[in-house]
Amino acid sequence: MNLRRKILIAFFLTVSAMLVALAFILQAEVHRHFLSVVCPEINSVSPSLTQQIQIHFEQALTQSLLWTVLVFVAATAGVAVLVSRAITGRIFVMQKQALEIAHGKWGTTIPVEGHDELSSLASTLNFLSQQLQKQEELRKNLMQDLGHELRTPLTTLRSHIQAFYDGLWEPNRERLYSCLEEIQRFEALVTSVETLYEADIAPAASPPDLPLTDLNHVAQSAIQLFEPRCAEAGIRLELRTSDAPVRVAAQAQHVSQILWNLLDNAVKFTPHGGNIVVEVGSQDGKPFLSVKDSGVGIPETEIDNIFERFYRVDKSRDRKTGGSGLGLAIVKRLVELSGGSVQVKSRVGQGSTFTVMWPK
Repeated sequence: MNLRRKILIAFFLTVSAMLVALAFILQAEVHRHFLSVVCPEINSVSPSLTQQIQIHFEQALTQSLLWTVLVFVAATAGVAVLVSRAITGRIFVMQKQALEIAHGKWGTTIPVEGHDELSSLASTLNFLSQQLQKQEELRKNLMQDLGHELRTPLTTLRSHIQAFYDGLWEPNRERLYSCLEEIQRFEALVTSVETLYEADIAPAASPPDLPLTDLNHVAQSAIQLFEPRCAEAGIRLELRTSDAPVRVAAQAQHVSQILWNLLDNAVKFTPHGGNIVVEVGSQDGKPFLSVKDSGVGIPETEIDNIFERFYRVDKSRDRKTGGSGLGLAIVKRLVELSGGSVQVKSRVGQGSTFTVMWPK
């Protein structure tokens, strides 16, 4: 038995029972009124006529009651059909859309009518459809970009080795180092993909289950690693820490990876003579870590997309300086694992500030 038939039967039986009960109550009241008021008056005039009138009255009342009940039942059946169609019709439309979503037809929408529970369900299904469509587009782009990123270093290596093998090039130090760079770039890409995968499958832990990590210590270690690179690029690197320890409930390895990726991103997009400032502190009791640079900045229209995987603001940048497009995606995911959030402020030509904030 389908839903429409169940609603139809339930509505019909409920309303019919109420109408029949009401009809019997009215019959009883009319009969009582007749016996208590009308019959005594007739009996005072003609006692022999009272019994005949009472019999005819009861027959007429019963017949009227039966016709009334039949009319009410027929009307109830019609109303029940309309009500069941009004309810189940929208549900059937939602069922059809859900089946289309299950078969990969993203983007289909249901008209939202009114503000009842079914309208709320329709809005939820529409949102689900849009999100699935977005995820499918991201998946396709991810596979395309990943294939491109893996193919590029392999193509370079193959061309170099082929030239060595054919005797076109001498395997000198410079050319061998070029091959080594491509291998390192390939290895870094695979490591980033593995890190992102591990972060995706890792369950988000609540603060009581996470160890306390000192942000000052993590920042000082990262500065020591990046100082030679910044000095070579002509970039001034500054660290501002808090006098008191700033502890956050997060894995130390994750915090180090977050800061390393943010610094790596800042160095890539900050020109010679620029500045990078790493700051550790607490705001309203919430620990934070920020990386501010005086680089090229990010257009406002691109800020919402920079945490997408393999996304690059400047598509024309060389791979050696543009990176794989996974660094900020890893940052966002690792921050989410510890219950934090990432905020970005940027102006083109003036630089960007990435701030990671954790709960108290």
